[in-house]
Amino acid sequence: MEHELRKRFILNYLNKNELISIHNIVGNFNISEITARRDLNELESKGFLVRIHGGAIKSKITGGLFDFNNKAIQFRDQKIEICRYAAGFIEEDDTIYMDCGTTVYYLARFLKKFQNLRVITNSLPVISELLPFPRIKVYLIGGELDNSRKALYGPMTENLLNRYKADKAFIGAGGVSMAHGLSSVDEKEASVTIKMAESAKQVFLLCDSSKLERDSYFTYSSLSLISYLITNNSLEPQLIDKYHKHGINIITV
Repeated sequence: MEHELRKRFILNYLNKNELISIHNIVGNFNISEITARRDLNELESKGFLVRIHGGAIKSKITGGLFDFNNKAIQFRDQKIEICRYAAGFIEEDDTIYMDCGTTVYYLARFLKKFQNLRVITNSLPVISELLPFPRIKVYLIGGELDNSRKALYGPMTENLLNRYKADKAFIGAGGVSMAHGLSSVDEKEASVTIKMAESAKQVFLLCDSSKLERDSYFTYSSLSLISYLITNNSLEPQLIDKYHKHGINIITV
């Protein structure tokens, strides 16, 4: 757990500053310089930072790593089409979970046709999108607000999720791979996603193809967690076949 906390600290620090030093990490966690360098090397291998002498600087993706708006506009058209298709799995009288992923957010705009639907979420953008539709019953799960992610997290959020059951959960992921499963840029986001998935009869992973066969920094589940993987259609046929052979119901749109 401390290993994950250190990585979270490093990424958060670089989200606010241009540079982090080895001494900064050592001083905050009382670890050796070798351990601090190992943490930086691991994060560099995943593209989150660039190593320099005595520390690391932010990479291009680190600046907006935790920011909802920056992530939402990436591959926007693909995300919209993924959600348009995913909405076809929703039925009247369903209770659905929607996590705070930026792809899942776009699903909200395809729900206005329903006359009786329950939506449980920790995402403020999802809430905002559904405000004009009083026929949709929306349950905002409380907790601690993360301003950059525009979502609620923490023990309160997870405890409240334990009280609900849903027909379907629509979740996102920072990375998806056959070797390591599902991963996220944020362990607290991953904890909420797992709770939602475990409390739903079916789980739909919505993510653009840039997330496939890559690992984000915090691995949280095997692919067995999901019922369907819905992504855009820019994948090589060989990769799609590999997912099918691993028992993954992958749908490209």
